[in-house]
Amino acid sequence: MVNENIDNENLKKHMYAVSAIMKELAKKLDRDEEEWEILGLVHDVDYEETKDDTDRHGLVSAEMLEGKLPDKYIYSIKSHNFKRTGVEPENIVDNALIAADAISGLVVATALVMPNRKIEEARPESVQKKFDDSSFAKNIDREKIMYCEKIGLSKDEFIELSLSALKKINDRLGL
Repeated sequence: MVNENIDNENLKKHMYAVSAIMKELAKKLDRDEEEWEILGLVHDVDYEETKDDTDRHGLVSAEMLEGKLPDKYIYSIKSHNFKRTGVEPENIVDNALIAADAISGLVVATALVMPNRKIEEARPESVQKKFDDSSFAKNIDREKIMYCEKIGLSKDEFIELSLSALKKINDRLGL
């Protein structure tokens, strides 16, 4: 579904990153790793279609995925863009997707400013420092990253988990 609907390689990498983080979160939280990984992978499947109409982002994905994912994950996809869709996050998987979506960009942006532009060089402290620097990667919503607290993880734990998850798929991300 990703390759059929997404042409932009950076968007695909973002979806792989969110997928990897969701899988690690599921493992940590004793949830279904495969389902959470798939949810992370397909959460932005409508982005190229809705990028100019962000109020529809998530809603179109939900329509595309209806019958292919359990209803609770369709809801999560709608709620990951809650500020635009009005579909409020209600549970742990909704909040996990929101946090994973946001942190993925911060971790990748941090890796890209490392001396050799490699994720192996990034440390949790590096990501933390960039989190605290509001002028760095301004488009990343730090408030959404903090949804990690709604799933029982501190910011430090979440940063470490996310960085570790992305290092595992380094080859896919090209970092």
